[in-house]
Amino acid sequence: MLKINKLLSIFILFVLTKFAYAELSMTGYQEFFAGTADQSIYNGAANHGIDKAGLDNGTYTRITGNYSTTLDSGIEVTGTINMVNRDCQGDKTDNCNITNNNFVTFTSGFGSVSLGERFDAGAAMLSRLTASGPTAEPDGANYTSFYTADAANKYGNANETHYAENSMKILYASNVYNGFSFATSYTPNTSRTGLNSTNNGQATALGDFSEWSSFNDVTQLFGKYAMDIDGIGVEAVYGVTSGNAGQFNGNNYNDLDETAYSLKINYGGFEADYRKNDSGNSGYIKNGNAGNNEGTSICGGYTFGSIRAMACSVETSFIDANNRTNSSETITYAADYSLGGGVTLGLLYFDVEQTANDQTRTDVDGLMTMLAFGF
Repeated sequence: MLKINKLLSIFILFVLTKFAYAELSMTGYQEFFAGTADQSIYNGAANHGIDKAGLDNGTYTRITGNYSTTLDSGIEVTGTINMVNRDCQGDKTDNCNITNNNFVTFTSGFGSVSLGERFDAGAAMLSRLTASGPTAEPDGANYTSFYTADAANKYGNANETHYAENSMKILYASNVYNGFSFATSYTPNTSRTGLNSTNNGQATALGDFSEWSSFNDVTQLFGKYAMDIDGIGVEAVYGVTSGNAGQFNGNNYNDLDETAYSLKINYGGFEADYRKNDSGNSGYIKNGNAGNNEGTSICGGYTFGSIRAMACSVETSFIDANNRTNSSETITYAADYSLGGGVTLGLLYFDVEQTANDQTRTDVDGLMTMLAFGF
């Protein structure tokens, strides 16, 4: 009887396994970089001895599983799970603080509802050529492996608060009605990034610059309007983000109150966008000086055949607790060439400056090459 039960169990497992994989497809991505930089200033000093160059295995290498099915009600169910992620710590305890893409989506006439570790409404709606352009830089930040930035000062956020982090969230995206659509997302605890050490869901410490490290009940609402004018595509997006801070060591901190918007145009192979995020004094001690946390980006590029080229400028600014203004500017020129078969070669030139209280703290320019495989 025991042998029969074992055989029956193996048969059932085999059948279920076959069914489980019937609707599963797999994709993958792998990247490698080489770079060099000329850093003339580090922490305000010209004589610093830093000269970074060499090879780097990137951040976003992964193998992804995608599945789909249809319920009896007609609702389509799709899911995504990153089965293997590039592990920047080397011990499988972290994922470089990027989005895991482990989520499920239900789609029907009402739009779509998604649950899991995924991007939020702002990331889904805003135009972001800093991420979707050649080499995915400067948003991908792989180029930062080839210089040393100033860690003693805060320079402002180049993207929205908690952009591309890995906490569990719910996202609703509407259908498109005469060019208009909207999306909203809700994140109960942004500190829940998937690690066992973050399972309490509450902030237990402040960030590096005495800011509230992780907001609770983060809600985003974004609207988009897209239209075509004589072959010129125009997309305008505007949204707001709110969230709760709290009290730490007897001090009260400002809740999250942020606005973000973007404008994108495209014509033929040309595309350009402008994006801005402004979180003010969100997350900083109430009645303090710190705040005016802003970031803007402007990008323009052209695609001709298998070649893409793009230039971007990203500027950030911040006023610290001593009422001093800090700012940064990053300029990139990028190009990539698709060799076919999922293989892409890329080249990036970058120039970064960081200024704190009218003193140049970082000044660097460099080159980075990329070899990427999609399969």
